[in-house]
Amino acid sequence: MIVDVWTVSLEVERAPTLSPEEQTRAARFIFERDRVKWARARTALRTVLAQYAGTNPGDLVFAYGENGKPRLEGVTGVEFNLSHAGAWAMVAVALGPAVGVDLEAIRLDVNIADLLRRVGERDLPTSREDLFQVWTRREARTKATGGQLMRTPIGDLRLVDLAAPEGYRAALAMVGHDPEVRYRSAI
Repeated sequence: MIVDVWTVSLEVERAPTLSPEEQTRAARFIFERDRVKWARARTALRTVLAQYAGTNPGDLVFAYGENGKPRLEGVTGVEFNLSHAGAWAMVAVALGPAVGVDLEAIRLDVNIADLLRRVGERDLPTSREDLFQVWTRREARTKATGGQLMRTPIGDLRLVDLAAPEGYRAALAMVGHDPEVRYRSAI
């Protein structure tokens, strides 16, 4: 099953296409840099999804599941997920099965091994980069199912590691199908 994975720089300024609710949410960020990056990630998500939905980015309406997993209202068959960290965002889009994507900046100020043990991961690798890869896999699986991070994701989840910008790790999960990744970058 083909999954388009869009890698988007959050350093590039784009005209925002946020809904009033998203504008309110963005305004709640304490730090300007966080507000700007969140708004740019949401604008990128809307821009990408509009291509699949055949509409304008500002016309998209999102609904949210019990644990916050978004879906498009009034658009069937388009499954997607967004992750952003640091200077980058990734948007995964599939026509059919649910997907989850996670992108993480490899940070020295995070004890990632302790976090992984807290969420139940065992048999951990020793390198920081590999530990962050394990984290992205866990989060991608959780996001694909729309579950809670502290609960081990269950079900037929297929996983692939993604090519990510230098200093980052990323993974993609798909429910019930082996994902065939098609990388995209221009929006």
